[in-house]
Amino acid sequence: MADLYAVLHQAASDRSAITLRAELISASSVDGDSKQYVFPPTFVDLGHLTSPIREDGTHEYVLIDSTQSWANRLEEVADDPALGLPRIDVQVADQTLSAYKLPHRVYDAILRDSTLGDVTYRETPLGKSLTGARPANATALLLHAPTVLLFGGWDSFAGLKVGAAKWPAALAGQILGFDAQLSKKTGVRVDPLEISIDDFQSYKAAAPGEVWTLDADAAEKDKSGKPVPIKPSEVGHGNIPASVINKGAWVSRIELRSSLSITRLRRYHFPVGGVSTPERDAAAVTLLVCLGVDLMAQRLARGLDLRAGAELDVRSAKWLLRSSLADDEAVEVTAAAAHEALKQAVEAAAAQGLAFGEDVRFTAKDKLRKTVERNGS
Repeated sequence: MADLYAVLHQAASDRSAITLRAELISASSVDGDSKQYVFPPTFVDLGHLTSPIREDGTHEYVLIDSTQSWANRLEEVADDPALGLPRIDVQVADQTLSAYKLPHRVYDAILRDSTLGDVTYRETPLGKSLTGARPANATALLLHAPTVLLFGGWDSFAGLKVGAAKWPAALAGQILGFDAQLSKKTGVRVDPLEISIDDFQSYKAAAPGEVWTLDADAAEKDKSGKPVPIKPSEVGHGNIPASVINKGAWVSRIELRSSLSITRLRRYHFPVGGVSTPERDAAAVTLLVCLGVDLMAQRLARGLDLRAGAELDVRSAKWLLRSSLADDEAVEVTAAAAHEALKQAVEAAAAQGLAFGEDVRFTAKDKLRKTVERNGS
């Protein structure tokens, strides 16, 4: 097998993208099954997200994992200290949160409402460099929060109508189930105590921990001062009749489709001391390409336990180097080779003055800490 680092280093300079296609199988299926059963995510007011229904009642595809979920699953890998990436953590009450897990990454409100010593995050040298990073100078993000350059970010708290940092995602993916036939599910609760609605002459309790009460004086009152009645089903008692909903899908195959845009990464520059060089930019882009490939390869190797009923395993994976007006070129990628390539890329970038920064831990401001503690009490 060709040295993967050398392949990716070359790709960083002359390829447009790396495309990953992986065939997946559900835990409840075996090879040879004509159909697999899987639980896609359920969206409020939509149910399962599908393509338009076809004449035979099936759908071309059903979404099994969204682009944002795929990014989150890759950032779970990035958050593993074994990967050796720089860390920005924030201590909130008894929790330590990593920027790799914050919804808006280094632009998140949790970091905004934190300090390093007595200095607010955005006023620290690190915070200023991260929020001030732009395509012409993306060095701070590369050295302290490289996944922002892969998965994107928007500094919505900058207070600027124009000019706020916006980084489009370079790495994106989805998991789809094809030839999908949605299935129905019924839910019913049979109460072993056989409590009926007639037997349950009760009220909503004024004390939250009590939930319900037989005592009208201890009940929550409506606007007219009357105790608020409550049904047994609202507090988990009594029989709950069956309801029929769309839940789950039969699919002919499950496929992960992911891609990393190298063209987008080459738009960025990485000066040191105000000076950019082609060699330094090439080392930075190579590092980001190797990181993207390693995150995907490690995720496949670690498995895809998406949710109950959607535990997936990889049956095969195809990695393709893409160029405009040229045929795709297959490249062999293993988790071990991808991790070794990342190590080499980190060393090469450091030789160009782009060494990863030291780990930093911020502390939530008192107002955020107290809010969290009050919510948990």
